[in-house]
Amino acid sequence: MNTQLVALGWNESFQQSFDSINNGKFIPARIVRENRGEYIVNTGDNLCAVRSSGAVRDRLSTSDSAPTVGDWLAVESMKATGETLARELLPRKSRFERQVIGKKSSYQTVAANFDTLFLVSGLDGDFNPRRIQRYLSLAWNSGAQPVVILNKSDLVSDIELIIEAVQKIALNAPVLAMSALQPESLSCLYEYLAVGKTVALLGSSGVGKSSLVNGLLGEERLASQEVRREDSKGRHTTTWRELIQLPDKGMIIDLPGMRELQLTGETSGIDKSFADVLELATRCRFRNCSHNGEPGCAVEGAITSGELELDRFNQFMQQQTESAVVNARRASRKSPITKSQRKRQEKEDYFKEIHIQLRKHAKERKKYLEDD
Repeated sequence: MNTQLVALGWNESFQQSFDSINNGKFIPARIVRENRGEYIVNTGDNLCAVRSSGAVRDRLSTSDSAPTVGDWLAVESMKATGETLARELLPRKSRFERQVIGKKSSYQTVAANFDTLFLVSGLDGDFNPRRIQRYLSLAWNSGAQPVVILNKSDLVSDIELIIEAVQKIALNAPVLAMSALQPESLSCLYEYLAVGKTVALLGSSGVGKSSLVNGLLGEERLASQEVRREDSKGRHTTTWRELIQLPDKGMIIDLPGMRELQLTGETSGIDKSFADVLELATRCRFRNCSHNGEPGCAVEGAITSGELELDRFNQFMQQQTESAVVNARRASRKSPITKSQRKRQEKEDYFKEIHIQLRKHAKERKKYLEDD
């Protein structure tokens, strides 16, 4: 197997997929950057620009299936025209997708084929454990291992208590604290950055993703900006997606900060993120318990005893409701039979009403526990 490709993340699975479609003229290449309809790819020997052939564009016409940074392509060099065309997109081992801003039923794959997903959060005025929880539900859907990175640890004095609190919601995701401005603190990340491995960085603007990449590179390659003093919120510094090779430490994909953090509909991420709530639910007297006043409800019992925080349960129910709404939209969009606008609206209104009732129930329960 080509060692230069292996350093880029090539493995036996990709090789088998490539061999099944190779006509003798194709070569494998990994997308390292998107550039106005073209892709900059690395073939192991060099970098070159490619564009998708018409057949590829027809098959991959939606934004959630279109090639993106981290993808492996089978490309062909056209001697007649001197250009390189993407002929096939190889199956992905992982991917991260998000809702297209302003389009409720459209989703975009923004990175693919990473081994680990760093969920970066800044320990400044914009630190938000609830946001970390939502990122975790999205991250578990990707097919890669999420790791919570608490950046700007130099700004706090009680870092051990913060790590302990975040670990309670992270469950099976490791929680690491470091400072991008202190190179010696980055050593905790090295086990995930081995040669041939890929890490994707995900987080809001201003959490220090670009500074983290610069710290790992040992140079100021990516631009970074200071957060606003009044609320510690950042401005978008990274505006494109790029696969960056680190010196002897694998690869990293720096993703632009997400303005909106919408769930994508898959429930496996929520199940993993709230595995503790689901485990409690198995102890309920009734298998179809809605945790809303039924006798023998283990979830409500855990809330009353303090074993489960009410806020965590509310987040679980909220994400379940959001996921159901998204799934209904996606099913409608993919259905071979076009549904009327009225039917779609009725379904959306139904789930909205469920959400309203759940929030009302949560407020009543909180008041009840406080009075008690």
